[in-house]
Amino acid sequence: MTDAERQDRWLDLAIWGGPCLGIIGSTYFLVASAGWCVTTPCGLVWPATATLVLLAIIAAAAVAAARSAPLGFTAAIIAFTSVLVVLNLLPPFARDELTHHLALPDLFLTRGEAFVIPFAEQSYYPMQLTLLYTPLLAQGWESIPKQLHLLFGLGGVAVLYLYLSRVTSAAIAAFVAILMITTPTVVTLATSAYVDLGVFFYSMVAIVGLLRWSETDRSDLLVAAALAAGCAGAVKYNGYLTIAVSLIGILVIAPRKDPQSLAKNLVLFGCFAALPLVPWMIRNWADTGNPMFPLMRGTLGGPPRPDTPSIDIFTRRRFLYGESWLEIVTTPLRAFAVGRHGDPARFDGVFNPLLLLGFAAIVAGRKSQKRNFLWVFAVCILFMVFFLSTFRSRYAVASLAPLAILTALLLDDLRRALPNARTLLPLLGAVALGFNAWHFAMYWRDVAPLPYFTGEETRTHFITRFVPEYPLSEFASTHLDADANIYLAFLGQRGYYWKRPYTYDYYYSGTSLRDAVRHSSNALEVSNELKQLGISHIAASAPLLGRFLNEDLTQNEMVRWRLFANQHLRLIQTHGPFGLYEII
Repeated sequence: MTDAERQDRWLDLAIWGGPCLGIIGSTYFLVASAGWCVTTPCGLVWPATATLVLLAIIAAAAVAAARSAPLGFTAAIIAFTSVLVVLNLLPPFARDELTHHLALPDLFLTRGEAFVIPFAEQSYYPMQLTLLYTPLLAQGWESIPKQLHLLFGLGGVAVLYLYLSRVTSAAIAAFVAILMITTPTVVTLATSAYVDLGVFFYSMVAIVGLLRWSETDRSDLLVAAALAAGCAGAVKYNGYLTIAVSLIGILVIAPRKDPQSLAKNLVLFGCFAALPLVPWMIRNWADTGNPMFPLMRGTLGGPPRPDTPSIDIFTRRRFLYGESWLEIVTTPLRAFAVGRHGDPARFDGVFNPLLLLGFAAIVAGRKSQKRNFLWVFAVCILFMVFFLSTFRSRYAVASLAPLAILTALLLDDLRRALPNARTLLPLLGAVALGFNAWHFAMYWRDVAPLPYFTGEETRTHFITRFVPEYPLSEFASTHLDADANIYLAFLGQRGYYWKRPYTYDYYYSGTSLRDAVRHSSNALEVSNELKQLGISHIAASAPLLGRFLNEDLTQNEMVRWRLFANQHLRLIQTHGPFGLYEII
């Protein structure tokens, strides 16, 4: 077997690794929904198996790199990955960890099954990856979900390298691999228990699978790509975009263009892409009558959403952030250069300007159907995210897969065409990696992990820097009865650290309190109505709650609220503007 044949075999096995991971996640959903292997160590079989599959893919890329990639690039990837592994030992502090990806598995442990949580609309989302965090939390390993998420990112980069090493020079393949793993948005995702790198991984597998299918016309590769695209949707609703854009891409990249073959391939892809979604659709259909709940409420039905003002993306960015029309329409492109982690106005993250070469590849590089497919994929993902939701860089992380390949291909074209390429390309690469290094330095400054690792900063103090109400949740966990039920008001739905039963209003925080006041005629009735809802305590940001009630209640209703607060709320703990109250 030649080296080229060996590389092709490794790549094909890596492509099938995606569907294997999807099977692992889907089977655990069925098991956990039945209440099996949720709190017991037997549940570790699923995340452990997923880890082994990802490590096998990464090992295949490592072996390929050891044969041909420059040693310096390989060493840099290992060193930087080691830094990410250490950062993942920090306690969870990222917002969506605390509201969703760790909070929901933690709630599943309280009942010993994966169940729909009515007050948390995100519990209706597909959670093929999130569910794998559940048995890890059951063992008290809250940092291991971060490491698993990191592995999905490394797995995606490994698939990228295995493909690029076939079509570009080993140096360019290795450079683009390290560019990907150090991209600022990827770094912040790789150090959190989010799921977006799962979408990145499955999108990369789907794209590379389709590229290999276009070369070989092998139906098994088309099936593998379809299953991987479906798994992207089963990880997160954003992954549905990967399915839709892949179907469009088939029209561009298909090895046979006759109508009969195109129709057959589209149907084959669509059917297999739908398979990973079926369990989640059945669950949501049974609970709400809408298989895609909370999406498409107007068409498919389901519990109504509270009235919310409809604000289009242009109005939102113009009035919230004061952007010009030019800034608004170039939002998807600005995310590659001027984004900033933690700043919603700047897309809560940034990619890398060098990846804009991927767009230039369609006009500056050699023409091919593959490049057209990759360009269409990237553009569609970016603009679908722009028009369908608030634009955050992580929502568009699937676009990095085609752009990374396009950038590598254009760099390879430049290497062949430019007489001074040996000087220009290293300089270009150094600037791009310097951009990533600068953003990593800012991220390191914001997180400031060293005092925690050296013991100068306690766990409580570290978490409180990011979760200011944490001392209240710590107090509640040790001082309140196990059957206490806490209503969280204006705490950003951060439920993970509340180790007592809790509830909140998903859309408008404080509405349960407001409605209890409106529906009652005196303070005692307010207390009784809240108790009938099962609420025994209230944890709130006092200034935000007071402002909300002042704006939403009439003068007489505010009198009723103040009487209730004076007669039936007992303050039992405070921390800054946050208070924990018992309803008496």
